Amino acid sequence: MFKTKRNIYMLYFYIFFAQLFFDRALWVIYLGDRGMTFGQIGLLEAFLHLAIVLFEVPTGMIADLYGRKVSLVIGNVFSLFYGLFMLISGTFSMFTLAFLSMGIMVTFHSGAEQAFAYDTLKNENREKDYTKVIGSMTALALLSLSLAKFLGGFMAEISWELVYGSTIFTHILALIPLFLLKEPEREKTEDIGGRWYNQWVHQFKSGIDVWKRNSVLHQPVVLFILASAVMVILVFYGQEYFIQLGYSSVVVGAVFTIEGLLGVVMAKIAYKVEKRFEFFNILYYGLGLFLLFFILFIFAMDWAILLSFLFLAQLLSLFEPIFSSFVQNLLNSNVRSTFFSLIGLMESFIIMISFPLFGFAIERTGFTNGFAGLLLIFFTVAAGFLIAQKFRKS
Repeated sequence: MFKTKRNIYMLYFYIFFAQLFFDRALWVIYLGDRGMTFGQIGLLEAFLHLAIVLFEVPTGMIADLYGRKVSLVIGNVFSLFYGLFMLISGTFSMFTLAFLSMGIMVTFHSGAEQAFAYDTLKNENREKDYTKVIGSMTALALLSLSLAKFLGGFMAEISWELVYGSTIFTHILALIPLFLLKEPEREKTEDIGGRWYNQWVHQFKSGIDVWKRNSVLHQPVVLFILASAVMVILVFYGQEYFIQLGYSSVVVGAVFTIEGLLGVVMAKIAYKVEKRFEFFNILYYGLGLFLLFFILFIFAMDWAILLSFLFLAQLLSLFEPIFSSFVQNLLNSNVRSTFFSLIGLMESFIIMISFPLFGFAIERTGFTNGFAGLLLIFFTVAAGFLIAQKFRKS
């Protein structure tokens, strides 16, 4: 029990420090100050998602084959590279290295933190506590990120060197709890012999086999990926949308701060919702509410648009820990990170394609028509998939 508690607490400390990116709300401004055009900034964001698409699955397999602790340490090293490259960069090529480092960092962390927590609890037969723990991890990450955004603004008033120097320092501190983590016992992937890439191919096939064998995963995974991609678009483009609606930057900043803090609450109560309702009821009613508030976000007036946005974001914050717990219960330890990396791969691929297409669309049709088109695509794909699944079962 003591080892379990220590692992979980060390994981909490690590997540708090690992989310302290003090430039999170300022990086576009910083790049502009360094002479980057909006076109170049868009390319840098595309490079980040490209790195995720290319490395998501390989890094997930590293976590399953060689250990989650190894994956987290390597990911944190790439956080240091990001801070260093941003600090010393003055050219597009150097900023490219920074954003590639950030993308690779995301892939090493993706799935490894959740898998580490689940296997730690599993060793003590405490899997039922996973949703509560992952909810606390999510809440702590959101709280840390909100703090970083708040402090980053004051640091930027002093100097950009302080912003990125502090980011490097906090991620050095994040290594301390990582080294104190004890890798939990888990099922190991069978050694098939041959060269290292044969083992990696076998690991990838094992992740795909999970999808093929567990049809119960298909609906929640597909709907979660679609909703997550939609929210990324709404959050990023919503900032400019609110400004065009006449809200001041102060109000917009307050809305996104409230969104983050409410997310902390939603993540913390997720385990209570999971205990009270059956998973697929949460999924279907959640989908209905998501569509309802999406419609209100597009067609409502004044303050109702802001409220609709907040409700949309909180639905996903509430569902994510419950979704993670549902999937983890169906996985063996030797494919946890690999399978979640496959989910991350598809989500990043969709974002990488849809993000610039949506920007292109709103330049020509405006925000209202753009959001309406996004809603139509989301509803068509989600409804079409659910209908296809129903006919396949029958």
